[in-house]
Amino acid sequence: MNRKYTGAPFLALIFTLSSIGSAAAGETWPEIPSPPKSRLEWVGDSMRVNGVPTRVMQFHSRANSGEVVEYFRAYWSGGYSTKPSITPMSGATVVSQRHGPFFMTAKVEDADGGGSQGLISIAQIAGSKVQRDPGEVPLMPGAQVYSVVESDDPGKHCRTVVLLTPQPQSSVTRFYQASLTNAGWRQVQATETPRTAGGSPGSFVAFARGGSEMQLSIVEMSRGRGSTLIANLVTKDTGPDAD
Repeated sequence: MNRKYTGAPFLALIFTLSSIGSAAAGETWPEIPSPPKSRLEWVGDSMRVNGVPTRVMQFHSRANSGEVVEYFRAYWSGGYSTKPSITPMSGATVVSQRHGPFFMTAKVEDADGGGSQGLISIAQIAGSKVQRDPGEVPLMPGAQVYSVVESDDPGKHCRTVVLLTPQPQSSVTRFYQASLTNAGWRQVQATETPRTAGGSPGSFVAFARGGSEMQLSIVEMSRGRGSTLIANLVTKDTGPDAD
């Protein structure tokens, strides 16, 4: 699973969902379209995002972003009762369409050096129950679970939890260092990024316990709005091909 796409922008792309119905038994997943002049790579073909089964691919295309947006608009127009939605989002464009129990999205943005890049996702929203259980990640006072992403890679299970907290980064870091140490985790790495004129303070802390590893990335939000924490838990010898 590619860790680059487990943060808030990726999850905001998938979860623009408004209703959940009932999935028909034996529904076949829609084919993931390949944009023109592109190279596709799996981010995850068996993921659960907030409890919802999801498949995600990333693409890199020599075609510009306008061409690729038009490709998805045309691809998801024929044979559908509604037109696809096209929405600007943080310097990118998101094209989305509903297909039976599935919700399909493509996030397209300009790539460095020309061309375009982005994510294509299919989520089986109908019949799925949204779940945001933080699992082994403790919740400090006032913290809210924004998203939970799970995937199985050969020999390991990966779980990424994104939390929003009202406290500053330094307080969040101290809380999780104490809480995880008390829970039997051993701190193996800690790095601080100081506040700069153009950026917010942050920290990276890594822990180990038995066959598991937990990495915390904590960044303070602007204007005193609290902090964002991304906790990545990897449990070894539990995924496919484990002995």
